[in-house]
Amino acid sequence: MIYEVLSVIAPVFIIASVGYFWVQRKLPFDNSTISSLVMYIGSPCLVYTSLTNNQAGNEELGLMAISASLVIFSGLLLGWIFLKTTGWKTTTYLPALIHPNCGNMGLPLVLLAFGEEGLALGMAYFFINSISQYTLGMAISSGQFDPRQLIRQPIIWAVSVVLIVLVGDIQMPKWFNSTTSILAGLTIPAMLIMLGTSLANLNISSIKETLTISLLRITMGISLGLLVINLLGLSGVLAGIVLLQSAMPSAVFNYIFADRFDREPDKVAAVILQSTLISALTLPLLVAWAINF
Repeated sequence: MIYEVLSVIAPVFIIASVGYFWVQRKLPFDNSTISSLVMYIGSPCLVYTSLTNNQAGNEELGLMAISASLVIFSGLLLGWIFLKTTGWKTTTYLPALIHPNCGNMGLPLVLLAFGEEGLALGMAYFFINSISQYTLGMAISSGQFDPRQLIRQPIIWAVSVVLIVLVGDIQMPKWFNSTTSILAGLTIPAMLIMLGTSLANLNISSIKETLTISLLRITMGISLGLLVINLLGLSGVLAGIVLLQSAMPSAVFNYIFADRFDREPDKVAAVILQSTLISALTLPLLVAWAINF
């Protein structure tokens, strides 16, 4: 069991450490270029490859989407109540509470834990989380709702292509599938390296507030994941992926929005760093729990 858990967790932290120590050594790294490659090319290709080649059924993908939606909206309600009670700023902390790192950290974990089928289901969770980030997350941080942001996201177009291919039973050329498969392969390693470089550049401030939010992000994610698992009667791979994805630390993208709209980005950065460090302690138990559902 210990070996099984380590085989899932170790690659995630080792590859992220490459990015962390790369920055610490002050070696050149163009984060903007890499992130653009991942966002505009790698992630859409990964979505296409995972969903067109996956062994998961439409019902399972639907259940994963419903699970993600329930976790996010329940977290939104609980997080809002908590922040209103404490008097802490919702524009600063609420996005960091409700949007976990389902991409950079969650996708590699579900791939290592559950294989290609798990990756396809994990992508469904990641897709819903991404939609929420570019609607709820951006609306909370900016103070206004702009649905046009969704149309500009490559992952939305990738899912549209997948639906056309699957519903129309279209046989895409072999060269197209091979190309997207190769490009998809760069995504997960690049995500993990970027996670490491991002953490290396973050600063910590306001330890009392940020540490409380960090602990709440992990505990709330686990609790809501288990609640949804029981509510929907999930088991096996489905339950394991919901638990892992909902329990991820705060997403790095929360910092990007906080910085863009000047919502105390230093505090959001601290939440991301602290929740990631906390997850390093909780993940061994969570992975062992998830693979034995």
